[in-house]
Amino acid sequence: MSDEGAVAAQQHRIDELIVALEALDDPRAREPARELLQVVLDLHTNGLARLMEIVSAAGVMDEAMIEAFERDAGVSALLLLHGLHPQDLPTRVSRAVEKMRPLLGAQGIQIELLDAAEEAVRVRVAGRLQGKHNSVGELQQEIERAIFEAAPETMRVDIAGLPDVNVHELHFVPHHTETASRTEAGAQ
Repeated sequence: MSDEGAVAAQQHRIDELIVALEALDDPRAREPARELLQVVLDLHTNGLARLMEIVSAAGVMDEAMIEAFERDAGVSALLLLHGLHPQDLPTRVSRAVEKMRPLLGAQGIQIELLDAAEEAVRVRVAGRLQGKHNSVGELQQEIERAIFEAAPETMRVDIAGLPDVNVHELHFVPHHTETASRTEAGAQ
């Protein structure tokens, strides 16, 4: 399993366990479990914050180090969870959009970042969808996934221009029709 896959599986399991914890009927079991979770999270936050201070004080917190943190799915997810990521939300979203630009461009779609905030990330798309995606819905899911991975604290992703994206339709032309057209054209 890839690093991203392992992190996603762990995050999914955490979500499942939180739901199970909240579903407990016995408050004597639920409250200490919540408190335990909070104390462990606080311990990790304080330790990671101190680690970031040490790395920064050592003078190694440069652009290369920040990029290494971002590339490592586990480290990035941990820093995001504890509010310690060295890049702010607009920078992370801008980088996510920049990463998507060539992939979407190859599919006939242009993407532009309009605004990045916790309340909402706003992007605009335009073009004629062709290639990998079968629908505008798949395109929307890919854009949302990339942005939420970069900025999980954002509440929603608004995609302007999505209803206007044209979908390239592939048409099957039977071989005999194509051959007949060429034959007729050659006879003239």
